[in-house]
Amino acid sequence: MSFLSANFLNSKVPSELGLCTNLTFLSLAVNNLTGSLPLSLANLTKLSELGLSDNSFSGQISASLVSNWTKLTSLQLQNNSLTGKLPPQIGLLKKIIILLLYNNMLSGPIPDEIGNLKVMTGLDLSGNHFSGPIPSTIWNLTNITVINLFFNNLSGNIPMDIGNLTSLQIFDVDNNNLEGELPDTIAHLTALTSFSVFTNNFSGSISRDFGKNSPSLTHVYFSNNSFSGELPSELCSGHNLVVLAVNNNSFSGSLPNSLRNCSSLTRVRLDDNKFSGNITESFGIHTNLIFISLSRNHRVGHLSPMWGKCISLTAMEMSGNKLSGKIPSELSKLSKLQFLSLHSNEFSGNIPPEIENLSLLFMLNLSRNHLSGEIPKIIGRLAQLNIVDLSDNNFSGSIPKELSNCNRLLSLNLSHNNLSGVIPYELGNLFSLQYLLDLSSNNLSGEIPQNLQKLATLEILNVSHNNLSGTIPQSFSSMISLQSVDFSYNHLSGLIPTGGVFQTETAEAFVGNPGLCGDVKGLRCATVSSQKGSGGANRKVLLGVTISVGGVLFIGMICAGILIFRRQAKKHGEESKNIEDNDQSICMIMINLNN
Repeated sequence: MSFLSANFLNSKVPSELGLCTNLTFLSLAVNNLTGSLPLSLANLTKLSELGLSDNSFSGQISASLVSNWTKLTSLQLQNNSLTGKLPPQIGLLKKIIILLLYNNMLSGPIPDEIGNLKVMTGLDLSGNHFSGPIPSTIWNLTNITVINLFFNNLSGNIPMDIGNLTSLQIFDVDNNNLEGELPDTIAHLTALTSFSVFTNNFSGSISRDFGKNSPSLTHVYFSNNSFSGELPSELCSGHNLVVLAVNNNSFSGSLPNSLRNCSSLTRVRLDDNKFSGNITESFGIHTNLIFISLSRNHRVGHLSPMWGKCISLTAMEMSGNKLSGKIPSELSKLSKLQFLSLHSNEFSGNIPPEIENLSLLFMLNLSRNHLSGEIPKIIGRLAQLNIVDLSDNNFSGSIPKELSNCNRLLSLNLSHNNLSGVIPYELGNLFSLQYLLDLSSNNLSGEIPQNLQKLATLEILNVSHNNLSGTIPQSFSSMISLQSVDFSYNHLSGLIPTGGVFQTETAEAFVGNPGLCGDVKGLRCATVSSQKGSGGANRKVLLGVTISVGGVLFIGMICAGILIFRRQAKKHGEESKNIEDNDQSICMIMINLNN
């Protein structure tokens, strides 16, 4: 017997180890051993347990090794880098109880000979590159309790023979390429605790009796397939179901009544299906429920105040249905809630002020409803908020400056409402705002606060379709993280900034602002140029008038001087025809120059 696990060994296994022919137990797990498995280990014919897991072994599993380990009851080679095919000689290990080869790079088909391991209870070949169908011989292993084949490239279907595995507790084949319908015989798996087939190509309906004869069933995963029809009515008949994930299928109809009283549930994913019916009475009080998603279905009705008694909820996603009525104030009792998504429904009324009690709320998405009234200032007290989306509602009043207290906010979307007043200067203090600031399609007025330049990590800024005036602050050029801006359809004027995102933005981001102009591709500045030209012309006219008046005065002074000179010359008898002609010529030249 040899225990050398977790000893930081970092070399190859010496071939001399094969000289220890009386070894019955060898554990070298959790080290950093490298290289291939030495062929000399074939001499260890008395081994009953071999543990070489969690190392860096590479190369193939030699047939000669496996052939000589016929007394093995446990073979654990998981978490290495073994490659190649699993040799058919694996079928010689008829005493094997536990076979763990997961998380390697083994490939090719699973050999049919694996069905010879009649006493085996645990098989885990997950996390490899096995391909082809699941061997039909596996369905004859009536003692097996665990089959883990997930994360491979297996194809084909699951036959009726799976019903023979009456001892089976865990069946996991997720993330393969399996297809077809699940046989009705899965309802015969009376010892079943966990059944996982998600992310395959399965289709058809699930047996109506699935779960009825499996009182210990705790985990069910049907997600990411093409299943249809209704969920089995006895899915939670044993009242032990903990996780139910059936999202991304085409399930329809009402939810089974057995779910209403299944108080053991902690996670439920029903999103992206075609479930219908009234949601109001579909769920009871689930005090252990942590996560629920019913998004993107065809559910109607109101949210029951009873949801306020699901005190363990951390995530509630009900978006994309036809839910109506008011958001119940009882949701404020969910003190552990972190994600609340009710968007794309028909909710109306105000946001309940009691929402301030959700102190752990990380994401709040109430967009695309018919909510009205003012945005509660108390949202600013939710210090953990990262994402707020209240867009596409009928909110009115001003944007609460208190939102600036949400100093962890990454995204803020208040677009498509009836908000008025100015953009709060304080929003510039949301230093963590990174993804989005969207205030578009409201009735906001006043100037764009220059303080927004402090949003140094912001990527998208949209203030289009408002009544904003003034200029776009030139300091916005320094917002180097900006990838997209939209200032269109306001009353902005002046020059467009030239640095950063403004160098690549197109005219669409600025249209509808007659007073804006700048070096932007596709932006016509004709109106602005005309105004500038008119202003320039006015300045030229004013300047011309000034020069003309000054010129006349100047000429007048010169001519007056000449006249005085002539009079003096007359007095002294010095007047002559030439002098008179010269005087007239000088005056005419000065007048022409002035014109």
